[in-house]
Amino acid sequence: MALPSGWANRITIARGGVAAVVCVLLHLLATSAPHDATLWTTAFVLFVVGAVTDVLDGYIARSRGEVSVFGRIADPFVDKILILGSGIFLVSIPGIASVLPAWVVAAILAREMLVTALRGAVEGSGANFQAGPWGKVKMILQCVAIGAVMLYGAGVTWVSRPVVGDLTIVGLAVYVAAAATIASGLEYALRAYRLLSGSGGPTGA
Repeated sequence: MALPSGWANRITIARGGVAAVVCVLLHLLATSAPHDATLWTTAFVLFVVGAVTDVLDGYIARSRGEVSVFGRIADPFVDKILILGSGIFLVSIPGIASVLPAWVVAAILAREMLVTALRGAVEGSGANFQAGPWGKVKMILQCVAIGAVMLYGAGVTWVSRPVVGDLTIVGLAVYVAAAATIASGLEYALRAYRLLSGSGGPTGA
């Protein structure tokens, strides 16, 4: 079977490979080398590559007219592997739960399950339920938070500097991402309610 055509789809597939490698590296950190700075740094660099190319494949798809069904399915799926996969493996690494509580990863998972269910119901009714602005903001903030946690694991000291009281830079990044995740889930739920109840027309906002 031929691979999906177009540069946007090729980048999405490559991003999937990068996300998988990030998860493998974090698994190695969790199981055998939690203090290996080289593994931490490599995981961080690859995570940044995966996050940045998310913007690139979307831009190419729109500018070159390569928007496809494959891209609509694969791109958010790769995002979930990158963010959720990283979060799940990170909380299993000794010492990381102090800056990335398990409930934050659980909130991200719950939000993704909720939005997937809502999208199926809304689009099944014939309405448009594409990503809204809160969804894009939460993705950026989640990437910043996960990246900050990886820098913390790598021993980068500035992310541990206090901002307010005992709240550090990495802690602030994590809690802001968690708040944006919950707000995004509520925004999607409200939008789905309006569409399904007939109080609002199809929207992509």
